[in-house]
Amino acid sequence: MADDSEKLSGAEEYIAVEIELIKALDPDQEKSLRAALEKLDPHAFDSRDIDPRKVSLCYDPTRTSQKDLLQLIKQAGGKLKHVESESSPLL
Repeated sequence: MADDSEKLSGAEEYIAVEIELIKALDPDQEKSLRAALEKLDPHAFDSRDIDPRKVSLCYDPTRTSQKDLLQLIKQAGGKLKHVESESSPLL
């Protein structure tokens, strides 16, 4: 139990965000995005789902920000169409 508490950031809730893309990521762009997300704090995400036209993330706002995540998607070649976020009631 002590090991688990060391991994927690103190945030009790994650923020869910769904990012719809204008056009589908090609395989290289998708690979680049996955690699960039993996370089972030391994405890920053509760879930990550990447498909060519939509990226769904559930992240700890104390470990990363939506702005940083959107920037990673853009750097990988993704062009944002629509971003929908469900904020934590604690923030």
